[in-house]
Amino acid sequence: MDKNSAFDRMRGSTLRWHNVPFILLIVFITAFSAISAPVRAQPADLWASDRKVPGYLDDTFTPFLLADQNRTVHAFTSQWVDDGTRKLAVVYRKWSLAGGWTRPVDVLLGFSGNATFLGAFLDVSGIMHVIFGQGENRNVNIYYSYARVEVADSASAWSVPVLIGPGLSSVNSAALSGDAQGNLVVIYSGNVDGSGVYAVHSSDAGRAWSVPIQVFAPRVSDLTPYSLRLFSGRESQIQAAWNVVTALGVDEELYFSTYDIASGDWTKPVQLEERVDYPEYFGPSFPSIVDNGDEIVIMYNGGNPFSGRTVGYGRPVQRVAVSTNGGQTWSQSINPFPFHVGRSGEHSLALDGAGRPHALFVQRIEQEVEGKYSVIGGIWHSVFENGSWTNPDRFVTTHSPHDVRSIVVQGNVLLVVWREDPGEGEHGVWYSYSVLDTPELPVVTPPAAGVPTLENSTSVETPLPSIATATRAKLTDNQREIPADSASPSSPIVIGLIPVIVILLGVIVAYRVIRTRQ
Repeated sequence: MDKNSAFDRMRGSTLRWHNVPFILLIVFITAFSAISAPVRAQPADLWASDRKVPGYLDDTFTPFLLADQNRTVHAFTSQWVDDGTRKLAVVYRKWSLAGGWTRPVDVLLGFSGNATFLGAFLDVSGIMHVIFGQGENRNVNIYYSYARVEVADSASAWSVPVLIGPGLSSVNSAALSGDAQGNLVVIYSGNVDGSGVYAVHSSDAGRAWSVPIQVFAPRVSDLTPYSLRLFSGRESQIQAAWNVVTALGVDEELYFSTYDIASGDWTKPVQLEERVDYPEYFGPSFPSIVDNGDEIVIMYNGGNPFSGRTVGYGRPVQRVAVSTNGGQTWSQSINPFPFHVGRSGEHSLALDGAGRPHALFVQRIEQEVEGKYSVIGGIWHSVFENGSWTNPDRFVTTHSPHDVRSIVVQGNVLLVVWREDPGEGEHGVWYSYSVLDTPELPVVTPPAAGVPTLENSTSVETPLPSIATATRAKLTDNQREIPADSASPSSPIVIGLIPVIVILLGVIVAYRVIRTRQ
């Protein structure tokens, strides 16, 4: 062997080992950056593995979701509590991509009977508004309460509930929305002057409420409005949708109406669809509505009106109607997903930061493979843009999903929650999320307490009688504690760094051994 060549190889090896400290420094900086960088759940438009939402009982209904402009989702539902007697309470908690779920807190209890959550709205001044049903059997009324958003997880922060809507129907359906000027609107299925949709409003952020008025009466007395929805989109308008059901729970009709905040008037309800009188034909149910300022989109579950297609006539499909002029006229309803069939409770529409509606629904594709029947099921996701729907992507869940709800937070994080199909079992509430391929919207924090807000305006109307006393939940100190099984989404990053650390230690030991021999 040539001595010079051997020397050159040895010198080159020595020089490379002298570079090891520099290489280790680069690896360490990279690893540290991975820990300290903002959390990214996964590449855009991919779903995180589903997980059970900790702290809910196995029979708890899918929570209602609201998003603020500070990367946080606020979740409400009703859950059984036991303070000596078992009753339903309004339960509140929060979720964020960086922090996961906070502990659920029962913030509102009725002074007698159950408190059934019905709706919530977060205004621009940082006030969280909530409505709930209180009472038993057919003697149920609607009550209103509010709290500042930063202390909404403290039971003592909520105002004494005020009666705003007497005579709730047995289906207990209602909705709440508002605008940036302190206007609030509530619609509910009531029976004060006969079955129908009733409305109340407040022009001073909930300090005073109007008396209820009937905005819709079914054409047949035994029909009851159900699945009431409100959405505040374009300026000075709040959009409403609902369907009506028979006493046996058969879905019959779907309606739309608009509340004009400036005039205080409701438009005459427009019928968007009616069930075909045909055996096993599924009528319109569970409408979901969004308004991005250019288009009002309503998605609902209904019977397939077309023959000779993959899905049989009358079988349940997703149906969509669109209005481009504020609800004055509507497109003909279509089946945007012609291969999907089924009915699994509520589905959801949510707007991203670009104003695109995202549809989340539970259905299945039925097919035959080599003469054998097979089903492709799960939660499906599609986006409405440029006048058409994208081919739905599919998310497979651990348990059979039912009653899906969703929200987009900060314009680019889509959170989806659901409960297990009650016909399959009881395994609680589950969730997943996806980081969308849209820019994150600017973070806006609500005004601090004490700053003049909408709630300081002068009352102009006489409120209905309020509850003399209200029972309060006792959990006020531990509501911010995150349970161990609701780990932060950043945990996989930390776990993934363990092999890197082990390798680094091995390289350091080897380096020291070689240096010692040299």
